[in-house]
Amino acid sequence: MPADTQRAFGAAVRSRRAELGITLQQLAETTGISGGALSRIERGALNTSLQNAVAIASALGTELNDLLDAGDALTVTRRSEAREFVDPESGVVRTMLGRPSPGVELIRYALPGHSVTPEFAPHKARTVETIHLLTGRVGIFAEAEEVATLDAGDTAQVPGDRHHHLENPGPTEATLILLIASPR
Repeated sequence: MPADTQRAFGAAVRSRRAELGITLQQLAETTGISGGALSRIERGALNTSLQNAVAIASALGTELNDLLDAGDALTVTRRSEAREFVDPESGVVRTMLGRPSPGVELIRYALPGHSVTPEFAPHKARTVETIHLLTGRVGIFAEAEEVATLDAGDTAQVPGDRHHHLENPGPTEATLILLIASPR
């Protein structure tokens, strides 16, 4: 994650935690991330993994994009302005493309060959994820069970209210567009 996004994410975590009246230690216990690491994340001094960022958002009762969104009123996101998050462990790249309306997120994922995304925490009940695969092949897993395999050009709609992840079984990068629609 670029340094400016890292700092903005940390500030948003600190703000949301204060808003909820949660101590750093309580957040550490809920997420399984050490208090020291959380403190460095909040100060923008530590670049966290995608899995930890999702866990923090879930523990704070929000979506990751809510913590990454600085409230910009842009209707056009230029490629150079897109908020990108690279998971250092898997190499998976998550690019926020937009929030067309409340509760709706449009995200691009690039999964290197033979990679697995971090486990995503369940979204709110009745959340639906629409996945459109642009290139490659991807397996969709819910509760550690494969529920679908997509090839380039395929689209799937899956419930987003269970633990889930994506796997790229092939040797080349797979890219996809993910639309998350959560009830308000």
